[in-house]
Amino acid sequence: MARVLFALLTVVLVSGFARADDKTEMKALAGKWTVADAEVDGKKVSETFKNLELVLEGGNYTVKVGGMEDKGTVTVNTAKAPKAMDVSGTEGPNRGQTYPCIYELKDDTLTICYGLDFKTRPTELKTADKSNTMLIVYKRKK
Repeated sequence: MARVLFALLTVVLVSGFARADDKTEMKALAGKWTVADAEVDGKKVSETFKNLELVLEGGNYTVKVGGMEDKGTVTVNTAKAPKAMDVSGTEGPNRGQTYPCIYELKDDTLTICYGLDFKTRPTELKTADKSNTMLIVYKRKK
């Protein structure tokens, strides 16, 4: 019984640290981002996304492109390797959809690989033909 309690306590403590790390990560992700590069299924599509702006703040996102807005929530799991992100639409064209993603944040560069089938989380920060993934490299807007 003592082992079970110790194991349960360990899981609770580790989960608490992961959540604290996730909150710190969400603060680091906060800001306005513009697209530096993009590809879908191994094909460059940067031109398509050149006017897109991503705003991350307080666990929420807003994507603005042209006159259109898409809004929703973002959650991260920094305990995973690579780091995991779920992007869930609440308003706009992605309402009701959740993209399983992986991401990397380095200084003012945010790279996100989105699973476009809404089920499969990518395992690498790259796309390939018929992979059903989208990779976007964002630069922090200053």
